[in-house]
Amino acid sequence: MSEASAMNSIAIIADDEALGRVLLAESAAQLGLEPLAFDNGKAALDAALSQPVAIVLLDVDMPEMDGYTVCRQLRQEPRFATVPIVMVTGHEDSIAIGRAFEAGATDFVSKPVNWALLPRRLEYILRNAAAARALQAAAERIERLAYYDPLTGLPNRQRCIETAEQLFAHAAESRESVAVVYLDLNSFKRVNDTFGHPVGDAVLQIVAGKLTSLIERCRQTPAHISVARFGGDEFVILLQHAEARALAVGVAERCCAAFKEPIDYDGLEFYSAPSIGLAVYPDDGPDVPSVLKHADTAMYQAKMQAAASIAVYTPAMSSRLRDWLELEARLRHAVQEDRVHLQFQPKFRLRDTTLAGVEALLRWCDSEHGDVSPNRFVEIAEDSGLILDLGNWVVRAACRQLRQWLDRGWSVPVAINVSGKELLHGDPARVVEMEAAAAGVPTSLIEIEITESILVKDSTVVRTALERLRRLGCRIALDDFGTGYSSLAYLTRFPPDRIKIDKAFVHNVDRSAGDGAIASAILSLGESLGLVVTAEGVERQGQLEWLRARGCQEVQGFLLSRPLAAAELESRFLLSPAATQLAETK
Repeated sequence: MSEASAMNSIAIIADDEALGRVLLAESAAQLGLEPLAFDNGKAALDAALSQPVAIVLLDVDMPEMDGYTVCRQLRQEPRFATVPIVMVTGHEDSIAIGRAFEAGATDFVSKPVNWALLPRRLEYILRNAAAARALQAAAERIERLAYYDPLTGLPNRQRCIETAEQLFAHAAESRESVAVVYLDLNSFKRVNDTFGHPVGDAVLQIVAGKLTSLIERCRQTPAHISVARFGGDEFVILLQHAEARALAVGVAERCCAAFKEPIDYDGLEFYSAPSIGLAVYPDDGPDVPSVLKHADTAMYQAKMQAAASIAVYTPAMSSRLRDWLELEARLRHAVQEDRVHLQFQPKFRLRDTTLAGVEALLRWCDSEHGDVSPNRFVEIAEDSGLILDLGNWVVRAACRQLRQWLDRGWSVPVAINVSGKELLHGDPARVVEMEAAAAGVPTSLIEIEITESILVKDSTVVRTALERLRRLGCRIALDDFGTGYSSLAYLTRFPPDRIKIDKAFVHNVDRSAGDGAIASAILSLGESLGLVVTAEGVERQGQLEWLRARGCQEVQGFLLSRPLAAAELESRFLLSPAATQLAETK
């Protein structure tokens, strides 16, 4: 008959007069409601609180508890915020009516009651209540869309900022502190790139669940602690307490510990350790934007640290970040203006002590900063996305150098290092094909070096990119072999042409039984799979002799030659056949 009847719910009736209870019950029944009638306020209150209720009809004067008291206590319960409560009273004076509305009554009905019209009056009240509930639900939905992340259900960036502003204001009055813990998931983009956004979304939901559970376990100590999804794979935890800094460090450590365990989804395991930055109001800034910025700066610092995944903000970090951004801008201009250059590290065959090829190594000498470490500027390039432009430059420069050597009668294979980001987000095969064609050099002289960790990820995107490079005629070398800490199954799924024994195992190969055993195993593996094995980092004669005795095919390292400019490489190893002999380099 009405919205109320569709609810199949209950009408609570309280009247100390039997006839009144009967007539009120009949009126409720006409609306399809199930009437529950009581002769005192206390029983009516208990019944209303224990079950779903569509409407409450209360006499004012009753034993044990009057109607005003029942109404006030019901309104204290959140679920009764929109339930209509009607006072049925013989008091018609303005004071009685005022008391009814002050108690939270929706409407009142005067005695003697017009019983013929009462059902229509109640239907009208119920219809208005249903409309009010619909409006409230719409308002709540709008608020949720505005302030909550639809994927994880966590507060979003806007709600996080508004909450932080409230906490900062309260902390200023109470002389407490507010810690901002900024958490970013490392390498999460790889999940989306490899498995697609639906899987990435599922992983984010699991991450949000882990963080929520962790926050719940920490909620007993601080005055306030909450977590929000700030955007993408970034989350922010807010913590207000007199000892906010120390407590926040503990929370950050718990977060790191929680993500040491893999995230399981649909038979897959994902490891995505966080980088966490921490800043505190008022010590690290006077307002929300500055403290958030400093927490983000600390998080960025944590990403750059090899040993730690948590960083607490210090003013020096802002200075380092400015230096980082300034160096990034200078590197970008250097690439655009050809102010970077290549050096070439020779590789030698141990079989006949001749030059086997060279590895192209990018170098940058800045006018202000001097020689910048490759580790530093490559990290900057990868972080900023400049790595694609940098990789393109290296391929172009290597192909042009190959052309010059071919014109002089020297066919020298050149190995080029390609990063994971180039394979995932660039198109190295297209770049090699285009630059080799432009320089007029055979792609068979180009070898692509990738680190073992890239292949271990077993990404479809990576395998496809490598297959395209191999179809061009390029060879594939696996650098830093032995440091991937993973199954060797990837070697059968995509076997490279060459593996390079990491210098960490070569360093003490002639002095350490453990390193010798690892190197011997890699040499045996290479032989059984038909792969060329190159040992990196040869710096002592003892290392060289050990490798020669065990059949290692190629070596490179400072004992034989440091990286050289093209002209010096030519004069030492290309101008005469005798110069190519390894013996000449000792």
